[in-house]
Amino acid sequence: MIRTLLCFSTLFLSGVSIWAVPTNVVFCIADDASPHFGAYGCNWAKTPNIDKVAASGMIFDNAYTPTAKCAPSRASILTGRNPWLLEEAGNHQAYFPHKYKAFSESLRENGVMVGSYGKVWGPGEAKHADGSTRDFALTAEKAASPGAAFEQFLGKRQKDQPFFFWFGSKNPHRPYKLDAGLEAGKKPTDIDRVPKFWPDNDVIRRDMLDYSTEIEAYDSEVGEVIKVLEASGEASRTLVIITSDHGMPFPRVKGHNYDMANHVPFIVRWPGVIKSEGEHVAEFTSLADLAPTFLDVFGISHDKAGLQPITGSSLMQVFTNKATETRKMVLLGRERTDVYARAGTPTGLGYPIRGIREGNFYYLHNFKSERWPCGDPDLGLKDTDDSPTKQWAIQAGQGTTFWEFNYGKRPQEELFDLSSDPDCVVNLAQNTEHQERVTQMREKLFKLLREQQDPRVLGNGDVFDNYPSTKRPPGQEAPKSKRKKSVK
Repeated sequence: MIRTLLCFSTLFLSGVSIWAVPTNVVFCIADDASPHFGAYGCNWAKTPNIDKVAASGMIFDNAYTPTAKCAPSRASILTGRNPWLLEEAGNHQAYFPHKYKAFSESLRENGVMVGSYGKVWGPGEAKHADGSTRDFALTAEKAASPGAAFEQFLGKRQKDQPFFFWFGSKNPHRPYKLDAGLEAGKKPTDIDRVPKFWPDNDVIRRDMLDYSTEIEAYDSEVGEVIKVLEASGEASRTLVIITSDHGMPFPRVKGHNYDMANHVPFIVRWPGVIKSEGEHVAEFTSLADLAPTFLDVFGISHDKAGLQPITGSSLMQVFTNKATETRKMVLLGRERTDVYARAGTPTGLGYPIRGIREGNFYYLHNFKSERWPCGDPDLGLKDTDDSPTKQWAIQAGQGTTFWEFNYGKRPQEELFDLSSDPDCVVNLAQNTEHQERVTQMREKLFKLLREQQDPRVLGNGDVFDNYPSTKRPPGQEAPKSKRKKSVK
């Protein structure tokens, strides 16, 4: 029998308790969504359910994933560790080392009811030390929709037992139905701005419209979950977080390290604790901060949780408008985000990057700038999901502006000023006037990475290239099952 936890989460600041309220958590995570919600000013993707949550909570403007690919990003969420500190799990399509415990496993051990619907971690393989399949203690509910799954989950709950529910949508992951946006009555002119690294034409705009229908599908799913929460009577004591694992599945975004790749939506509502109504929050936030936050929400000390040392930091002080001045930067990185993309090892070489966003400046260090960032062209540029936008840039041809923006080789150092260049297309790293800033940001980045014991800066970075993959070599793939998409 699961031991019932006294579900009063108490945060102490300077030894003084500032609240004691019963707490549950509903965590909603999209698969490949940039901040294209109405709450962030987007008017070509309609998200009334998410916007309603935002109107009574906090909207984080500077939330980032440490790495812009599904499996390593989600591994960071589960463990509270930056992905370059997770060995194999720092790669995509990887084996998840059993020694890295998930926060959700600790919640269950401490009496919290934990469950899920949809995607939690993957693609990859996660096993316990005995070889049995690992579900990270987030027992999957089998139902026709997220709302039905959540209702089913709540029906199994013991009286007054605190709960944690993870809803992992498959939207807006590709593939998309071609011209679904046009069929929905949208027009290419609805798009208010096309990023400068893509051409502004109907092909790209229609692709963006198709993506918007999937954002809207995610919004509908979130609406289902919130409706069940409100009907349950638990909404007044439930922390709700709405986010994504990384940016949109387009060239130069998903799997890469520019701002649009790592910048994610992050909306939080917590009645009785978060007092704001639609306030925009400027503090820098990493998805690695979620594990320590969830432990704090349920009053579980890090020692008792039994996780490996955590690199993220709890968001409790931000939620209560008592944020310190320490959240002024965020670290980013990338290792092997797809296999067989570059020749050189049995599974293919990665494209290692580390970066730092501080203030409006964004510094990236490309450790292997001689490699193709999206994979070898003759292997199909596999580090970019297939799409009309990808194909347009390929057909433009190597050497053209948009081919080079999306697939061309990059210098070792890049520096961007997001205040004037949000698309990261003007590299300032070689500008004389920015040399001091480049040096300072590089030194700070490498110092922090050395303190974390990142293999990439300690001279052992090639270990990431040599980790095995769960994906089979080309020509040996298992038959693909038809992917079930949400009804639009």
